[in-house]
Amino acid sequence: MTEEERASYAAWFEHARPLLEGGQFGEALRDVPRLDFEPAQPRRLGRPLAASTIALITSAGLSAPGQPPMDGPNVEGDYTIRELSTGLNAGSLVITHTHFDHSAAEQDINVVYPIDRLKELASEGEIGRVAGSAVSFMGYFSNIFRIRDEVAPAVIETVRRSGADGALLVPV
Repeated sequence: MTEEERASYAAWFEHARPLLEGGQFGEALRDVPRLDFEPAQPRRLGRPLAASTIALITSAGLSAPGQPPMDGPNVEGDYTIRELSTGLNAGSLVITHTHFDHSAAEQDINVVYPIDRLKELASEGEIGRVAGSAVSFMGYFSNIFRIRDEVAPAVIETVRRSGADGALLVPV
C-alpha cells in the first residue's frame, strides 16, 4: 500500500468507523477509497475443461477443524485466507463470516462451497479433477488495498500450489 493509499484509507476510516460499528454498512462504504484498474481479461484454458484441474474459491469465511475462525466481528474485516482440503467432510467446515445469513449454507454447505457439485462434474467427466486444496476468505472488508496486496496474492498462490488450471469463485 502506498503512503497516499494509506492516508486515503485512514481518513475515510476515521469518519466511517462509527457507521461500520453501528451496522450502517451502505452509508459507511458509500465513499470508501476505490482502486482504478482495468478488469481482468478472460484467458482460455491451456487444456480442455474435461482434462483440467479446477480449484474452488469461496468468500464465505469458512474454516476447517483445527484452523482459527475468521475474525467476522472485526469492523474492518479479516484479511486472512484458509486453505481447505477438498477431501475433508464439508459438513465439518465452520462459517464465521458475520455479514450474511448463514441459514441456507447451514442446511447445505454447497450453497457457499459447492464442493459436492464440483466433484460430480469431475466424476461425470465434465472437468478433469478437483484440486486438492480450496481457498476461503471473508467477503466483507473495508480496505481494498489490503485485498489487492494481501488476500488476492495469497489466494492466487494457494491455487497455483494446488496445480489447478482454473478456478471457480463463489462470491458470498
